[in-house]
Amino acid sequence: MRSPARDPLHILAVVGAIMMTGCAPAPAASEPQSGVLAVDQVAGFWAMRGPDGVRCQVSLANLLIDGVRPVLAEVCAIPDAARAKSWRATADGFQMLAADGSVVMTFRRTGDDAFVSTPAGYTLTRAPI
Repeated sequence: MRSPARDPLHILAVVGAIMMTGCAPAPAASEPQSGVLAVDQVAGFWAMRGPDGVRCQVSLANLLIDGVRPVLAEVCAIPDAARAKSWRATADGFQMLAADGSVVMTFRRTGDDAFVSTPAGYTLTRAPI
């Protein structure tokens, strides 16, 4: 007699269930659960430039650490970006957050690989790695 645990259909059903639940990145606890940009549209390595020419390199993580998605600002002359410790997606862009969870900068999407901060006018474009 065949064990139900070794039945090919049972195995296929279990593998399918694992694949369906394990592929999408989990939303951060601080992110609304619907009506936001997909994390992979925001996560990545970015070049930030201010209206006055100041620059910053920003990495927005696609993974959760202690319930938040980390931000790393390098070679950064933009104080608000340097203060950011995490980020969360919004309906039309994303927000960078300080260690206490307060919003430091808000960005809206202007193109596939471009964002602009409101109201300060910093631009963010995807940078080569």
